[in-house]
Amino acid sequence: MINPFFMFIAAFSAVIVSCFFGWSSIYPAFSLEVIFFFLIMFLLAGILGYFIKKSNVVTFKKISSTTNVVWLLILVLIGTLFEGVYNKGFPLQFMLRGQDSGYTEFGIPTVHVILLTLTAFLTTFLFHLILSSVGKTRLTYIVLFLASCIPYVLEVNRGMFMMVMLNCVTIFLLAIWQKIKVKYVVGAGIFLVLFMFLFGVMGNARVNTSYQNGRSAFDSASILQIGGATDSFKSSSIPKEFFWTYIYASSPLANFQKTVTDSKVPNKITVPRVNQMFFGELIPDFIGKRALENSKLKEVRTQQITPELNVGTALSKPYLLLGWFGVIMYVLFIFALAYLYLFFLYKLNSRFFIVGLAVLNTIFILTIYSNMISATGLSFQLVYPILFALIDSYAEYKNKNYLRL
Repeated sequence: MINPFFMFIAAFSAVIVSCFFGWSSIYPAFSLEVIFFFLIMFLLAGILGYFIKKSNVVTFKKISSTTNVVWLLILVLIGTLFEGVYNKGFPLQFMLRGQDSGYTEFGIPTVHVILLTLTAFLTTFLFHLILSSVGKTRLTYIVLFLASCIPYVLEVNRGMFMMVMLNCVTIFLLAIWQKIKVKYVVGAGIFLVLFMFLFGVMGNARVNTSYQNGRSAFDSASILQIGGATDSFKSSSIPKEFFWTYIYASSPLANFQKTVTDSKVPNKITVPRVNQMFFGELIPDFIGKRALENSKLKEVRTQQITPELNVGTALSKPYLLLGWFGVIMYVLFIFALAYLYLFFLYKLNSRFFIVGLAVLNTIFILTIYSNMISATGLSFQLVYPILFALIDSYAEYKNKNYLRL
């Protein structure tokens, strides 16, 4: 059950349902064409997900590692330290001083993307090792796992932290799926609630620090105003920190609906628009941005329910570029990519299969938010399972274990 296609259905279904909570007064109603599109895509995703499930390739397997994983962690932490020196401090330091954290500009160009995605891969891999071990070995991996999270804290990188935690959720669900007990469900529920609350606290801290309004991290007034919170929600007993998760998850779909309602669909499909669709939406942005540097087409902009909420799922820009044809093209592309990626990684008989699957699931889940295929910070994580799987294969071929993690 834990595969990208079922995750696509679950994520968008959850968001669609949440839009009916009525917590925000600025959300538009769903149109029939949007509802029809999701019904068709859910049907296709369900069929593909069923075939993946029947093939029985997605199962939790315990793995092991050599002490070289420690050296990889040391490499990551040293690299992060060098970035702090290059940046003359870490975003966490600036935030604690009451200054703008500047987290979006942090790091050494190009190196930062490689280092951060490698860190995310390592954290996810360590979590898999935790669930694969017992006793002192598990304790060691827990310590290494926590140490690998240091860069996210220093950089105040909520986005990457959230992505990695979603990776871990996939692995956790796979580990307990065949032996689900009440305590696991309760534990997962507590973790999810705590995560959403902390996500809101971190959001308040960042926004209140950026605005320099003197409010604490537990004051959600800013996001309640931005998201158009209804009076009934404001007066409810629900902790207002949860509004961050609600608005982050559901507002992109509201923006997509507004885009479909208020935008003009292109009259015809042109080569420049197809090029912009391919390089701007279907490949990582560190390649696509360079390819589109001399493009004469202006960047398309999603319609917004409010200026501060400026994303519209992964579907809005394809719609603005090529209409519904662009949206269908995008969805079919990511479906094909997921199927081929899992097939290739499975054929490598790799202990990194679960990590690759986890990253792929996260990409599909976060499609509700933005285009994570073009977002190098997430999509580039797909490279490492294949890279290390090939290294494993080479090491096995040469019978030299020093190449193994």
